[in-house]
Amino acid sequence: MAADELIHIYSGSFLNAQFVANVLDENNIKCMVKDDYQNSIIAGWVSPGSENSVRVFVAKKDVEAAKEVIKNARD
Repeated sequence: MAADELIHIYSGSFLNAQFVANVLDENNIKCMVKDDYQNSIIAGWVSPGSENSVRVFVAKKDVEAAKEVIKNARD
């Protein structure tokens, strides 16, 4: 997945983002998880309020399917 083709579909806690990523994976939808909180710790500083800044991205072509899968998993 090229970075310019990635669409942000979810933001939340690490656990919730991992749940979303697992659900997508189970449905054969590739995703990328970006953890800004962990990245800030590694960099040596912690951004205030960043503990819920884990984001999930999918390819542009998978956005609608991913949203439907996530919606169904939460119901």
